[in-house]
Amino acid sequence: MLKKVASHFKRYNPYSVYAAKSELKGEVGASYLTWMWWILDPVLFMLVYVFITVVVFRSQGKYLPVVVIIGLTVWNFFNKTVMVSVRIVNTFRGIVSKIYIPKYMLILEKLYVNAFKMAISFGIAAAFAAVYKIAPTLNLLWCLPVLLLTLLLTLACSVLAAHFGVYVNDLYNVVQVILRFMFYLSGVFYDVGARLSQIQFLGLDLGRLMITVNPVAYVIDELRKIIIYGQPVRADLYIYWFVISLVLLFAGLKLMYRFENSYIKVV
Repeated sequence: MLKKVASHFKRYNPYSVYAAKSELKGEVGASYLTWMWWILDPVLFMLVYVFITVVVFRSQGKYLPVVVIIGLTVWNFFNKTVMVSVRIVNTFRGIVSKIYIPKYMLILEKLYVNAFKMAISFGIAAAFAAVYKIAPTLNLLWCLPVLLLTLLLTLACSVLAAHFGVYVNDLYNVVQVILRFMFYLSGVFYDVGARLSQIQFLGLDLGRLMITVNPVAYVIDELRKIIIYGQPVRADLYIYWFVISLVLLFAGLKLMYRFENSYIKVV
């Protein structure tokens, strides 16, 4: 199957890239502020969550804006890609009913769009880090493998969501509820380790447990430690989530290739 995936990726990936560029151009053309929204959107949401954290939860932090924007950047990428993937086959049924294209290529288009926006958001995070005089270190290079893991994990979850979304009409609503729950347990606007480490659940450190069972919480926590505190990646957790992501992606692609001929009959 790996050979088949590689062959299809080489053949159909240009379509995904072209479609992603077209979608981004469409967003720019339909907006008065054009590309400025790609900057304003993460900044405005960051300000909202900083306000909620400081005023409502009365929590303070030395680098709170940087903490929040890193969390929002990762979460928005994962959340938007997975959510749109649940109904991706149905959305593009006009295409899949007329020509053959591996269905995960449709997901890749959305992933590329959201990855582009994530890159802009990380640029904003870098600007805020400079404002707070967070000195970059060589450990900053660890962001690259962590971002690779983020892409791999998001693609794996999206492929599985797309497959089961064909057969389960209510899956969109179920995934939406699950992701809302994950949002509050991922430390998007707070530090999972610092806030939950003092809470014990079944005799376990809840902060450590959350990073072990929630991949988004791990990625957010890892990137904060690398960017803000200059720490290296935690190899054990990284390998753990990388292997899980590969297994999930392999399982998702296996299911998609096996049942994709029946998708059009269902949708």
